[in-house]
Amino acid sequence: MRYAITKTFAAAWLVVLVLGSIAPASEVEGAYVFGDFILHAFGYFGLTILLVLAQRAPKILLTAILSAVIGLALEGAQGLTADRTPSAMDALANSLGALAGAGFCWGKSWIDSGRPPWDRSPITS
Repeated sequence: MRYAITKTFAAAWLVVLVLGSIAPASEVEGAYVFGDFILHAFGYFGLTILLVLAQRAPKILLTAILSAVIGLALEGAQGLTADRTPSAMDALANSLGALAGAGFCWGKSWIDSGRPPWDRSPITS
């Protein structure tokens, strides 16, 4: 049941990202309260975490790469809209957010393992 709920949240988060990326610029202007870069990074940080949590045997790096590719694809799709333009800074923010989400997941798995900080053996959960 946990995975079904998390998959639903991940799908909803992705729908929000897709709609926010291809919506007309006049409809998303109010979303830039914290700045465009932060908004993009947070969006893909959350997407990566939700996608990792939705997996029974998480592949954290692969999930981060998938999130970054989704971000790059959505930035490219903005070029197909009438009033939006793709931005390299937005694509960078998407990728950095995805990597930060992966770092968070790796850190959480390390903390959950109960290993001392100096132990460099692979994590087996």
